Amino acid sequence: MWAQREQRDLLATMRAAGPEAPTLCEGWLTRHLAAHLYLRGHRPWALARGADAATDELADTLTGADAYERVLADFAGRGPGLSGLPALPLVGARLDDTANHLEYLVHHEDVRRGGDAPAGPRELDAAQERAIWDSVVQLGRLAYRRAPVGVVLLWPGGRRAQVRRDSDSVVLVGAPVEQALWAFGRRDHADIRLEGEAHSVARMQDWARGV
Repeated sequence: MWAQREQRDLLATMRAAGPEAPTLCEGWLTRHLAAHLYLRGHRPWALARGADAATDELADTLTGADAYERVLADFAGRGPGLSGLPALPLVGARLDDTANHLEYLVHHEDVRRGGDAPAGPRELDAAQERAIWDSVVQLGRLAYRRAPVGVVLLWPGGRRAQVRRDSDSVVLVGAPVEQALWAFGRRDHADIRLEGEAHSVARMQDWARGV
């Protein structure tokens, strides 16, 4: 359910932005993101053979508004790939959310926050925020498995989850969308505050920057 809603919102934002708008994905305009989303959902085997080349090749054909719109319309359809999981029955909807909700959410923010005048945080349904949080906690166990310190996620006024245990821990404080962006590597564009001992915070910051 949430993946479908986020997909609709992402499509509306990408249509409004057009094919040449900047994104948070380094080197990608919106046409590159459109190509990635289409290939992921409809031709995942092309990405497996060479994701960058396949994305660039398709993106080069999307400079015109008509071609860009056609690929967005195809992306909106249910294909055989990761975005083609059945919406019904309920099990299918849950699989769709697991595979696609955070993917669409983060790419939506890639468009909204790209460029010189980034949009601010959206007001989301409370139930969707809880769904994002639950997914981020699951993702965090993988995303932070190599972190140099323990990692605790804290949603102010909401929930707390330890996703990596260690003798020293850092707390990542932020709303669910910001937590998703930080976990997906958009760390310069996520409103996340690190709390903990100064040396632990410094180690986490260095790790996050790839130092």
